[in-house]
Amino acid sequence: MENEGKDEIDEKKRVKMKKKFKVKVDGKEYVVEVEGMEEAGGRGGEGIPKAEKKTSIKEKEPYGKFESITTGEKSIFAPMPAKVIKVKCKAGESVRKGEILIILEAMKMENEIRSPADGVIKEVMVEEGVNVSHDETMIVFE
Repeated sequence: MENEGKDEIDEKKRVKMKKKFKVKVDGKEYVVEVEGMEEAGGRGGEGIPKAEKKTSIKEKEPYGKFESITTGEKSIFAPMPAKVIKVKCKAGESVRKGEILIILEAMKMENEIRSPADGVIKEVMVEEGVNVSHDETMIVFE
């Protein structure tokens, strides 16, 4: 290497650093030379680029799937295999968005199934005590 052992400053005020480390692998010692970059006059973080933190939290819809792809009907489908603990609505009833319609139990946890929109219930396809499969139709809207 041309500049081996020397510090070199580039146009962005960064210093090229070389450090030697002793590393023990299976009882044998090795000398390892690591080259990195550091801000001029700064400390630590040699050669380690600062990672941008990108946090993306996708808010989960508490409603599950709503529209049937095959029929185009507005329905609520079971988001998981579960047991129906409580049905809090009936056919012909008007419901508001966010209103609890069914409570499911899966893995000893209760899950509230809420209305995804204002509407009128056309048919309730499940009853208390039955087991539902993933994506099984539970409620059909008018």
